Amino acid sequence: MDIAYSTRSQFLDACEAAFRGQRAHLDAGGTVHIDLGDGGYDGRVAVTIRQSDRASFGTDWANSDPSRFPARIKAAATALLNCGCEGTFEVSHADGSLAVRAV
Repeated sequence: MDIAYSTRSQFLDACEAAFRGQRAHLDAGGTVHIDLGDGGYDGRVAVTIRQSDRASFGTDWANSDPSRFPARIKAAATALLNCGCEGTFEVSHADGSLAVRAV
């Protein structure tokens, strides 16, 4: 399923700052952790960022309604695109914390 990138999100700045500050760690296969505060749904999703497609990203998310896609994970995917990242990433969220790593 393809999901449209965020056009605005309260989580976008925090995600972009984390990816820019830890880009070498992310590129080396490390996990970037981002604290986004309480709330949100727990889950783990693979997202595929394609710099040639700035409208949407691929995902293995198994739900028929794209409007229900988790906002925090969507913000992370958008931040990955904005930071020039490409490829497949595992994004997980639990207790207000995102963990992102290349797969």
